[in-house]
Amino acid sequence: MMKGHFKNILCVLNDTHKQDEVVAQAIHIAKNHQAELTIMLALEALPPNANMIMQSFSYLESSNTMGAAANDWLQDQIAGWSRQYPMSGVVCVGHSFVDIISKVVNDEHDLVIKLSESAFVERLFNSDDMHLFRKCPCPVWVIHRGQTDQYKNVVAAIDLNYHYPAHEVSVRKKLNLDILRYSAQIALLEFAQLHIVHVFDAVPENILRDGFISVDEDAMERDLAKIHLERENELERLLFELQKELKPGVLEYLQPHAHLVHGYPRREISATAKSLGADAIVMGTISRLGVPGFIMGGTAEETIQHLKCAVIGIKPEGFITPVNTKKKAVK
Repeated sequence: MMKGHFKNILCVLNDTHKQDEVVAQAIHIAKNHQAELTIMLALEALPPNANMIMQSFSYLESSNTMGAAANDWLQDQIAGWSRQYPMSGVVCVGHSFVDIISKVVNDEHDLVIKLSESAFVERLFNSDDMHLFRKCPCPVWVIHRGQTDQYKNVVAAIDLNYHYPAHEVSVRKKLNLDILRYSAQIALLEFAQLHIVHVFDAVPENILRDGFISVDEDAMERDLAKIHLERENELERLLFELQKELKPGVLEYLQPHAHLVHGYPRREISATAKSLGADAIVMGTISRLGVPGFIMGGTAEETIQHLKCAVIGIKPEGFITPVNTKKKAVK
């Protein structure tokens, strides 16, 4: 079974407020893939000084009460949601993103889907969402409230620059193919147009802007043309690989639109996605791919900050989460 097909989905709720839409999206995906579905209500533990603030009862009692009340709420909700698709539920009260990753590792989930923690994109940077994008070993699908209608445009953001140390290149090629696999499956699921975006530059923008070097315009144009052809050929190779895995005629049905854009990646990836009316973007969320557990790179983080569509973050093959998942298995 090719990557992009999910078998064991974890839908994460961070509170009890208007969660029907993310659950509906999770059911939609699970139905299509005939996957197992678990709903996890992940709540932050009360602060250590809660017994000082909540003088009517002790910290331990309040924590237990919160967990029991949360479990009652979740089981009541699942009774309704399960009329659409079978699912199980689990509550954890503790350190949210660590508990989520522990559950992913211990129960072998292959997708985490959740609502963005904030409608304000600027606040996303230090949220659990960003921790998951950086550290969760399986794909993470974050949607924004009110944006769960059927997608019309799905963007695969790939990095076709292979001018890296030799040991990284094969990992980068595999990650690009994985991004295309997941994007194709999502586009098929949503009957959406698939766009493939790659942004390249010949000379880093800050070097040109600050005048550190003089640039021969004709030589730069020749270099850009050469880079464009190099990336075009690599994309053609990747699509050929993808076509071999898909059923006959599927890639022709998808008719992916390729966009090779010259510009500054940190700015142009999100700008191009917006110009295409992207409802979802699939992208790699790791910078240096030869290093297990290496955190997100600046381009990925900055791109996510400027996106207001769903984001599906993919890790490279062999990624090892830096989170210690042996401390606590969530059940």
